[in-house]
Amino acid sequence: MYKRSLLCLILFFSACFFLSQQSVFLSAHGQNQSLGQHLGLFGNGNASLLNNVFNKVKDSVVQISTEYQDPNFPAGLYDSTNSNPFPTKFGSGFIYDNSGVIITNYHVVSSATNIIVTFNNGNSYTAKVVGVDPYGDISILKLDNPSDEKLVPVTLSNSSDLKVGDPVLAIGNPYGLDNTLTFGIVSQIGRLLPNSDLGYSIPNVIQTDAAINPGNSGGPLIDLNGNVVGMNTAIFSNTGAYTGVGFAIPSNDIVRIIPSLIQSGTYEHPWLGISGSKLTPTLAEVFGLAPNYKGVLIEDVVPNGPADKAGLQGILIQGNRYGQQQIIDKDIIIEIDGKPVSRIDDIISYLDIYKKVGDKVTLTVNRNGQIINLVATLDARPDLPLQEIQSQSDPDNNDIQPNTPFPNFKLPELPDFKLPELPDFSIPGLTIPLPMH
Repeated sequence: MYKRSLLCLILFFSACFFLSQQSVFLSAHGQNQSLGQHLGLFGNGNASLLNNVFNKVKDSVVQISTEYQDPNFPAGLYDSTNSNPFPTKFGSGFIYDNSGVIITNYHVVSSATNIIVTFNNGNSYTAKVVGVDPYGDISILKLDNPSDEKLVPVTLSNSSDLKVGDPVLAIGNPYGLDNTLTFGIVSQIGRLLPNSDLGYSIPNVIQTDAAINPGNSGGPLIDLNGNVVGMNTAIFSNTGAYTGVGFAIPSNDIVRIIPSLIQSGTYEHPWLGISGSKLTPTLAEVFGLAPNYKGVLIEDVVPNGPADKAGLQGILIQGNRYGQQQIIDKDIIIEIDGKPVSRIDDIISYLDIYKKVGDKVTLTVNRNGQIINLVATLDARPDLPLQEIQSQSDPDNNDIQPNTPFPNFKLPELPDFKLPELPDFSIPGLTIPLPMH
């Protein structure tokens, strides 16, 4: 009886052990299947999802070679091949349609004297700039006589569907290395990309950790379906090389802007004519508002601009007899067309996405504790940056102005954003110096 009970107990534990091992095996097997699926993204020696996506898009991506007149090279000076030595730089672009329209960044071709577009198969064509949007850093080129070329236009996706963490790929020509693929994720969306050269920021920009280097500018950022979700444009770097923070113009901006560039060669961005900053808890306390009161504190209003004509005012301060500066008047935008705003980014993005030149917007403003509504009619952005407009409208800008932000109030400094420099390949050859006089 005792032996029979012991035998049953041994069989019971053996069965439990076997079932446990089977469970572990099945669990591990399931994990291995999942792992195998994920490894398929990068390849298992035969094929990979990334390779499939690359093969789908590679013939739509082009290398853009641009020649520039070197300002340091005297006119009439030639190299040993009896050719004028124009420095050549490289960028990227992608095919928009079957007529030969190529999309790239404005900064890739803005100063070029000659443009060569090279396809994945090695065929090259000259091209001309036929449309530019400097504020959006978008330009379109038209190929000269591409009749013999099989053009493969990209498919532009809806960038508003992007989510943080989505995998993305960048294809381009970093340092002139054609058809280079890099992989990463969407790090964040809705970034505001400052442009110190033009004085206006690019809203709704995609942040990614996919490697973007000099020469990648103008190339596509694509999803795992091979559709373009953005155009690689800028990096955050102290060295000019990749540091893990790259930026791409969203495809929805491209879809909105390109038809106008094709039709008229330009695109008009709606403009309100203000500068402002987020209302911080410290400032809210100074103004007697709730610590988490949200809005955009208006610092400056461009004279005769849309906001000025609507009655919006910049911050006004005045010094007292003790040498202290006191806030006399302030406008805080809390809503635009009924939509709450907390950053200047919110206003810029709303105008850029939903409005056009000539449209009216209603600004809900907290003016010294009183809520008022102002209606502004949007103008097109002027050719000059906001800083130059303000300085020209105020020739005595060296003097202290009543609407100058008080000294203890500092806007948060924006990081130093750099557009990737195009790699510069000089033409070899001996230079014959001009005779000295």
